[in-house]
Amino acid sequence: MWNRKSKWNLILFAAIVLLLISSIFFLWMRTNIEVRSVVEEQYQNQQLLLARHIAGSIEQTLNERVSLLELIAKKDTGVPPDNFGSDLKSVYDIAGMFYVVEYVSENGTIVSGYPEDFVPLGFNLYENNQSYAFEYVKKSRDVYITEPLRLMEGDYGSFIWVPVYEGDEFRGTFIAIIIEEDLKDRYVVESNSSSYAYLIDDRGRILYEGNQNYKRGVLYTDIFGSNASGLEEIVATQTNGTEGTGKYFLLENGTIYEEKLVSYSPIEWYNQKWSLALTSPSSDVDRLIVSVYLKLFIVAVISVMFIIFVSSFVVIILYNWSKSLETEVGEKTQELKESNESLKAANKKLKELDRLKTEFLSIVSHELKTPLTAMRTSSEFLMESEECNVPLRKKMLDIIIRNIDRQSRMVDDLLDISRIESSRMKFHKEPVDIEEAIHTSLEMLSTEVNEKNINILVELPDDLPGVCTDKDKIIQVFVNLINNAVKFSKQNSTIRITVQEEEDVVRVSISDNGIGMSPEELDKIFDKFYQIDSTSTRKVGGSGLGLSIVKGIIEGQGGSISAVSEPDKGSTFVFTLSKVIHGE
Repeated sequence: MWNRKSKWNLILFAAIVLLLISSIFFLWMRTNIEVRSVVEEQYQNQQLLLARHIAGSIEQTLNERVSLLELIAKKDTGVPPDNFGSDLKSVYDIAGMFYVVEYVSENGTIVSGYPEDFVPLGFNLYENNQSYAFEYVKKSRDVYITEPLRLMEGDYGSFIWVPVYEGDEFRGTFIAIIIEEDLKDRYVVESNSSSYAYLIDDRGRILYEGNQNYKRGVLYTDIFGSNASGLEEIVATQTNGTEGTGKYFLLENGTIYEEKLVSYSPIEWYNQKWSLALTSPSSDVDRLIVSVYLKLFIVAVISVMFIIFVSSFVVIILYNWSKSLETEVGEKTQELKESNESLKAANKKLKELDRLKTEFLSIVSHELKTPLTAMRTSSEFLMESEECNVPLRKKMLDIIIRNIDRQSRMVDDLLDISRIESSRMKFHKEPVDIEEAIHTSLEMLSTEVNEKNINILVELPDDLPGVCTDKDKIIQVFVNLINNAVKFSKQNSTIRITVQEEEDVVRVSISDNGIGMSPEELDKIFDKFYQIDSTSTRKVGGSGLGLSIVKGIIEGQGGSISAVSEPDKGSTFVFTLSKVIHGE
C-alpha cells in the first residue's frame, strides 16, 4: 500500500511530468506558430520577387515598344514621301506585338500604316469625334497611353500616341495598338497552379483577373463585396503605386473559410499606372511547413552537438576573457593618459590665444590712437596759426582726412572680423569682371604704390571668364593683399598679379619680393589675433586684421586661399574664385 508520503511524492512527480509535458506542448505550439509565420513571410517575399519580375518584364517590354516609335518620331529628315510607310513596317516587324501601327497627319487624318488590311486610310479623327488624345499629344508633346479600349474587332487594346515634330512644327502622330491578349501570357504564373494574377489601374479598376471572374471596368473589390476582409486596404496600397505584400480573408456568413496571400508590384507605362498582383491561398504555406519541421529537427540536433562541443571551451574562454579584460584596462589607462596630454595641449593653446588677444588689443589701441594724435596736432596747428598760407592749410587738412580714413578703415576691419567670427557676414554674389576689380583696387592704392615707386605687373589670359562673387568684397580682398605686399616691399620693387583659368575656378596669385616669412610665421599668418612681428607691423602700420578678413571673405564664398614665402625672398598669396557658369 502507498503511504501518505509516497502518495504525495507520486503526485508531485506526476505534477512535474505534467508540467514538463505542458511546457513541451506549449513550446511546440509556439514554435509551430512562429515557424508558420516565418515560412509565410518567406513565401510572400518569393511571390513578391516573382511579381516584381513579371511587372518589370511587362514594363520593359511596353516601354521598349514605345521607344521604337519615339525613335522614328525624332528623325531630323522630316516626314518622308511615303508618310513613314516603310518605317512603320519595320517597327511592326521588330516589335512583334503591335496589332497595327498608323501615322496620322497634322490635320488628324490617317494617311499610312501597317498592316495595310487593318488601317482605315482617310479616317479623320476630328470628323469622328476621336481627337482628344490627338490634341493632347499635340499640346503636351508627350507620349500618351490610353486605358484598354474596345476595338471594332471585339478585342480590347491600349492605344499608344506618339507626337511627331519637325523642329517646333507639329507634323502629326503615330498610333500603335497593343491587344490585351498579347499581354495575358505574361501574367500567367506557371510556377504555381494555385496562384493567379490580377492587374488593376490606379483607380482600382480591373484590367485583367486570372480567374476571369469579373466584368471589365469594375473595381476589383466589387468582385467580393463585403466578403473579403482586408482586401480594400491592399487595393488602396496598390493604387498608391507602391509594392508590398498583404493578406485578406474570404468570409461566408461572417465566418472565415479561406485566407489569401497577395504580393504586388507597380507597372509604370508613361501616363498609365498599373499594379500587378499575385494571389495564393495560405494552404500553399501549410504544404511547406512539413519540410521546415524536418529542417528544424536537424538544426536542433546539430545545435545540441554544437553546445556540447562548445561547452568544453567555456573555461578557456573565461580565462581568455579575464586576460583580455586586463589588456583592455591597460589600454583605457593609456587612453586616459593621452586624453590628459590632449587637455594640456588644449590649455596651452588657450593660453597662447589669450596672449595673442592681449597683443592684438595693444596693437589695435595703438593704431586707433595714432590717427587721433595726428588729427589733434594738425587741428591745433590750424587753430593757433593766424597766418597759415593756403598750401600749408591744405597739407594739414590732407593729414586730417587721411587719418580719418585710416581710423575709418580700422573700424571697418574690426566690424568685418566680428562678422566673420559670428558667421554674420553676408555676400551679394554676381558676375564680376576680375580685370575690372584689379584695376579698381590699384586705383584705390595708387598713392601708396607711387610713394614707394612700386612696379605692378598684371598678367591676364585672353577670354578670361567672369567670377561669381561679391564685387565689393573681392575688391576689399585685392586691396588688402596688394596693400600688404606694398607695405612689406622695398622701394622700386615689383609686385606681380597673375590670373589663371582652371576647370571650375579662376586662380589669382599676388607675389612680392619683400621681407618674406619664416615657416613658423607662415603656419599662423591667417590666424585671428596673430601678428608676424609686432616691430615690423609698427614700422609699416596696420592692425594685422587684413589677412584674417581676406581668409573669411574667400572661404565664405566657397573659395580657398594659401600662401608661400621665404625670408628676404618675398611672399606669394594664392586664392581661388568660382567661375561664372554659362547661362547664369
